[in-house]
Amino acid sequence: MKRIATILLLSCFCVTSVISAAVAERVYISTDKDVYLAGELIWCSAFSLDATTNRLSDANSVAYLELFSAQGTLLTAKIGLVDGRGSGAIAIPFNASTGNYKLVAYTVSGKGRTDLLSDAKTVSIFNTVNSGRVKGGVDLVARSGYESFRRDSKQAGCAVSVLANRAASTSSATAVYLENKSSSKVSLSLSVFADDGILPPASPSLVDFAKASFRPFSGSDEEHGGEVFRGRLAGRDAGKVASDPKMVAVVAFPGFAEDVYAGKIGADGIVRLQTVNVYGKRDLVSEIIGQGNDLDCHLEIDYPFIGLESKDIPVLKLSQALQPALSRRNRFVRSERTDPADTLYEYMPKRESLLLADANCTVYHLDDYTRFTTIAETIFEIIPGIRLRKDKAGEPQMQLALHGTPSDKPQYTGNVLTLIDGVPVKSIRALLEFDPMLVSDILVYPYSYMMGRVSFNGVVDFVTKKGDISSFRFDPDVRIIDWQGVCYPVAYTRPVRDKAGDDLRNTLYWHPVITLEPGERLKVDVLTPSYQGMGSRRRNILRREPCIFRDWFRSPLSRTIRSRNTCLRARGACPCPCPE
Repeated sequence: MKRIATILLLSCFCVTSVISAAVAERVYISTDKDVYLAGELIWCSAFSLDATTNRLSDANSVAYLELFSAQGTLLTAKIGLVDGRGSGAIAIPFNASTGNYKLVAYTVSGKGRTDLLSDAKTVSIFNTVNSGRVKGGVDLVARSGYESFRRDSKQAGCAVSVLANRAASTSSATAVYLENKSSSKVSLSLSVFADDGILPPASPSLVDFAKASFRPFSGSDEEHGGEVFRGRLAGRDAGKVASDPKMVAVVAFPGFAEDVYAGKIGADGIVRLQTVNVYGKRDLVSEIIGQGNDLDCHLEIDYPFIGLESKDIPVLKLSQALQPALSRRNRFVRSERTDPADTLYEYMPKRESLLLADANCTVYHLDDYTRFTTIAETIFEIIPGIRLRKDKAGEPQMQLALHGTPSDKPQYTGNVLTLIDGVPVKSIRALLEFDPMLVSDILVYPYSYMMGRVSFNGVVDFVTKKGDISSFRFDPDVRIIDWQGVCYPVAYTRPVRDKAGDDLRNTLYWHPVITLEPGERLKVDVLTPSYQGMGSRRRNILRREPCIFRDWFRSPLSRTIRSRNTCLRARGACPCPCPE
């Protein structure tokens, strides 16, 4: 029977949460494996621990991740935390250089640590498309001597027992049984992946991480409810704006009215905006409400990551012995680019916004009414709870009748937060000049709302048909930037392809957050891939693949001498095995 060797990685922790007004946190990141190709996803699971008690901490809601080598930061990411646990998937850039990298995670509590790198884990990345390597970070090793670097793996003690067939048949379903042997509830991550013979770098287990010594540090719970945006005023009139108590700083994410956040501006021009975690990569719009167009001032958001560097990273061992495994995994990465499998399931817990509930919203779908040629006519004819008036300076103002007032006669109030596709509109005049035929719906929230330390007497959101705010004329102080939000909490459980073909997955199963009660037993079904493990099939794979690794394993000098002929041959099929 043809069989394939598999490896199970289990990171578990007894669940005992601790909540404190000031807590020092350390974050452990478990990943689905330790060896990746450029273009693959790193599936992550975060354990946020109170550094003094080694218990799960719910003090902060965001873990910041940095992946870097001696050449600098390769990528950054954020993982949302709920009760000290969180998960996400981060994509390795296709231009990542071959070498070992450090992966570090921290909350705002640990940003000031001087020994943060001691909590890092190491992952290996291979780029099978180009020959770029981390400078000074790769050693070429002969095929015959590669296995001499293999270390005996030591499984740290765990409260969960695992029963599985570690050499399951190809293309078959196999079961993994987990059982909590302890008297406490356990939170764990589970990974099942194929053993393809590539040596993983040395990294501490969760148990080793918890036992490791560190320098004492003090922390905080500034991001208990969600990520906090920090920024500062910039521009010629920043001081004048900061001294005006009526000025309000606002950030918003186009598309949803609940993704708008407001905050007071400090006398020093510093702004702190509390959110409930924004997921995914989004456009961030920042502006100052209350200032006139004659003031030169805008809001700049601070970069939330530290920007770590390290020269003490182990050297990656590179050998032609790895070619069959890398070749197969390269085929899978290429196939995922053209035919991605639908494997993402958003069933992990995440923090949701409860600011603007649908139950409190009245929706006016404009196509159900007679369409008018101006926004003012549309409001006057369709929406009875809104009226337009002029302030003392002659500028138009929107007023809203709030629900729940004691008088039978509608009482209109000002200070209404007006939005277009979830982005605050400072100038009502610009809104009235907007083409109403581009508006699909008008959403009215007739209640008072608190956004951070700022209150509004109702919210009105104008939703466009295409969700494209580029056609709206914003004020000069508005800034739009690309914002990296929190990763969606997802798992990689059972990706099954409908069409026929080879299943070349390396990660077979990944679940980042599993909770087991005392004595509970869980069965996990895993589908094995169609290829064999380490064995006779290696040479067949090598012969069938384009010889993209021929020049990649050679020294830079050899590559320079043979560059033209080798590059031409690398683009087509090479029937001969690559030489030693």
